[in-house]
Amino acid sequence: MCCVIKAITGWHVAETAAISRERCGGQGYLSCNKFGSGIAGSHSSMTAEGDNSVLMQKVASERLMSLKPSMLEVAASYVPKAVTRIFGWANLNNPKYLQELLGSREKDLFLSLGMNMMKAGKEGRFDTWMYMEQDLVQAAARVYGERLISECFGKALDKADPGLQPVLQKLHHLYQMSVIKKDLGYFTTSGLMSTWTGAKVGKAAADLCREVAPQATALCDAFGFTDEMLNAPIARDWVKYNAVDSKGEVEGVQY
Repeated sequence: MCCVIKAITGWHVAETAAISRERCGGQGYLSCNKFGSGIAGSHSSMTAEGDNSVLMQKVASERLMSLKPSMLEVAASYVPKAVTRIFGWANLNNPKYLQELLGSREKDLFLSLGMNMMKAGKEGRFDTWMYMEQDLVQAAARVYGERLISECFGKALDKADPGLQPVLQKLHHLYQMSVIKKDLGYFTTSGLMSTWTGAKVGKAAADLCREVAPQATALCDAFGFTDEMLNAPIARDWVKYNAVDSKGEVEGVQY
């Protein structure tokens, strides 16, 4: 669990820092706005004996071993459940349905990985794992982490302050939809989701973004960032900072 959280967190920080820098235009290039240190710092979280892909191999291996005793049970129960999802009623506004989708995707990928490793046998184990099925190994490890994050988020909601639950529920819902949207091709082609339902995912995710957006500043403030951490023109009065030719410096400039 710790390994997969470390890897996904590192990738998330790198993506967040890069997108935030891009959204700030030329201001994002200035060292005083601290994006450089954020992007550089994220790389330490993406490295583990080469990169996080190495770490994810450990995740996939250990997760596969934990599922091994129930592999036949999973295979036996997969077909009727898939048929139900294809022809049944899907509700993208139901977090439990979305959580089931994430869990089914995880079982599906690990089942495929396990069957392929069994076919490889002892002699072909290394080549199959390292060369022939590495994309599947990485994907399986990632979906395990995404399912785990959503599951833990849902459990934490039950313990949250009742006044905060509405916005946190929307945030949890947005996370689930974001994960599904990124891997929509797999969900629809694997039969876990009908193309009719998949066509609605983009709009549902966009609607959630609009609902959460007004609370974005409050959600960021909840992390308790100190004044020292926010001491950058981009986080304060950037209009005032741009009123004079500061040449990218902060000394003697008010913001």
